[in-house]
Amino acid sequence: MVKDTVAKERDSEWAEAKQRCRLSADDVKMAKALGIQPRSLIKNIPDPRERWKAPVRVWVRDLYFKRFGTLIGAEQKPSRRPERPAELPVAHIEEEPWSPIEIDLLGAPERSIGEEAADDNRFRAQRHEQFRAAATYVTAALARLEEVQKIVLFGSVAAPLRKEPARFHKFALVGIESWHDCKDVDLAVWTSSVGMLKALQKARSRALADLYRDTGIGVAHHQVDIFLMAPGTDRYLGRLCTYGECPKGKPDCHVPGCGAAPFLKQHEDFVLDPGSFAAGKAIVLFDRTAELSAPTPSGDRVAE
Repeated sequence: MVKDTVAKERDSEWAEAKQRCRLSADDVKMAKALGIQPRSLIKNIPDPRERWKAPVRVWVRDLYFKRFGTLIGAEQKPSRRPERPAELPVAHIEEEPWSPIEIDLLGAPERSIGEEAADDNRFRAQRHEQFRAAATYVTAALARLEEVQKIVLFGSVAAPLRKEPARFHKFALVGIESWHDCKDVDLAVWTSSVGMLKALQKARSRALADLYRDTGIGVAHHQVDIFLMAPGTDRYLGRLCTYGECPKGKPDCHVPGCGAAPFLKQHEDFVLDPGSFAAGKAIVLFDRTAELSAPTPSGDRVAE
């Protein structure tokens, strides 16, 4: 009798979490597989003031994919997508020609490795596209600040999608390759002043909130890394901090030079590779010195 009561209470908690967090049945399965409790899901619902936070369903899917390398069920796509700027082409993705290799685990038929690899590659390609959309939106917001002189996208998101050896052993065993992994957006921002970094933080947060409102794409503010550069040079100054106050009192706030200017973060032993901005490795999204106007969220630019 007690067990029945506990079970009913637990079912009620999951039903409440599913409704309040707007989860699908597949999202609930992934949360349970991760060991996340209903109360934890509800506690992670973003506050209206935390517009930079991704919805709970996006958080659950990202955690599940990082742990298991795939998702349960068909992935939902945003209802609307922004147009991509000409300098950020969307790679053409062809269907993977893998031959199905069935795995029988404990007598239960599983999806083929080919199907899992195709899902994994679709997720990677979509994340690459979503991060490029985030770069476009954030660039549009930052470029409205007169101190911002230039913005360059570099790193894994700037690179066209390319195949590399699979990170997951079961894929590598049968010779399957994966699209390269994109963990975050790297933006280099040349600014004439480091005294307005709080304004940069707010602009980044507003841009990501607009991105979610317009497209349903959830990208958290800490997934957009802003590297601050001295005007007219490639001299690295530090990164835009993700904390809401400076100093925050965290262990990483004690790195020498961190917070010398409010919200100018330093990382111990970090050196920015000057080759990061080489031709073919980076994309100039905004350049005030070239007399280009700020891009719109769709990525369009107004000619000189």
